[in-house]
Amino acid sequence: MKLLVIILKNEALLEQVTSALVEAGLYDSSVLDGENIETLADASMPLFTSFKNLFGEDFSYNRTVISPVRDPRAVQDVLDIFEQENIDFTDPDIGTLMTIPCVLFNGDNREDL
Repeated sequence: MKLLVIILKNEALLEQVTSALVEAGLYDSSVLDGENIETLADASMPLFTSFKNLFGEDFSYNRTVISPVRDPRAVQDVLDIFEQENIDFTDPDIGTLMTIPCVLFNGDNREDL
């Protein structure tokens, strides 16, 4: 069992990302609204505003997609679909994709672990 985590900076790709997860059979996925730490720091320390200009494009908000993955082939299926759709997570402007081992899972279908 793994947990797939996608931090999507480019929110315009959200529909394609969620479609890929559904196509791969990852129906238990959740999409969360996120805000970058720089945006929160900027609110309390305006000095960070000048730093934003130095670092290029501002990604204030993101979407975080989390999905429990029972079948390890599903992750490869998602990666293959992303490749077909030209969604490249090696591009830092797109976002971050990772899987995390899931040691404990209490919920539906626990016997699948």
